[in-house]
Amino acid sequence: MVRFDFSREDFTTMRFKLALAVLCLCLAAATASAEVDARMLRYPDVSQTHIAFVYAGDIWLVEKGGGTAHRLSSPRGEEYFPRFSPDGSRLAYNANYDGNPDIYVIPAMGGTPERVTYHPGTDTVSDWTPDGTQLLFSSQRASGVRRLSQFYVVSAEGGFPEVLPVPYGDVGALSSTGRTIAYTTRDRGFRTWKRFRGGTAPDIWLFDLEDLSARNLTDDAANDSRPMWYGDTLYFLSDRGPALRSNIWALETNTGEMRQVTHFTDFDITFPAIGPSDIVFQAGGRLYLLGLDDEQY
Repeated sequence: MVRFDFSREDFTTMRFKLALAVLCLCLAAATASAEVDARMLRYPDVSQTHIAFVYAGDIWLVEKGGGTAHRLSSPRGEEYFPRFSPDGSRLAYNANYDGNPDIYVIPAMGGTPERVTYHPGTDTVSDWTPDGTQLLFSSQRASGVRRLSQFYVVSAEGGFPEVLPVPYGDVGALSSTGRTIAYTTRDRGFRTWKRFRGGTAPDIWLFDLEDLSARNLTDDAANDSRPMWYGDTLYFLSDRGPALRSNIWALETNTGEMRQVTHFTDFDITFPAIGPSDIVFQAGGRLYLLGLDDEQY
């Protein structure tokens, strides 16, 4: 039998060393926790000064130059698609508080949300109208076909929505004049498979709300979606190109010239949104900011 003899002094030293080791482990764990790269930042939008995004089902706000993000919403129920008003003073967003998604508006720096839509169907906000008084959204409420939606506008203060004369539409953006809308008839952003090439792959259409004419702007086998206006330039998301990854493309509507803006090959870009001078988008769980003056990110 091997025998170990320890003096009282030895036990005191051992207890001190054990306490020190536990303290070091706790500090290491706290440091690691503080530096966790959580990722999964979703559905961003950008104003002239701030970025809004969704994390863990709540809307967060951070200055465009970086810093500490602050949670803007904390009710039970998931929020998504925050959209800044043109002046950046308010945010419209979707939230499922009462069993189905409706649209709410809240001051951008925080406050009490005001409910805008009340239909039992899903109402999905696309954007604000250029004058900042109304919200453009899509809904199946009266389309007659559950797989297709129609566009509506509603006052940001609430009221009865007005249906637009576009036959079907899912994601849209009004031009700066408000006369034309670039849109897709369906959205594949939440589908669980990629690189789809088939009859439901969306193209981007242009509809004139005055003369009621429409034309296909992209007309490609790829998936083209999320149109965003910047003057006469129409930015959009597409998985065309050699990498077959969803990247941002640009179409000069005056000339018809098309070009690829981003060149991601490892992750797809998802849910981009445009602000006064930037496009913000998510890729691989991170957020990126693309300046529209030089198209660098």
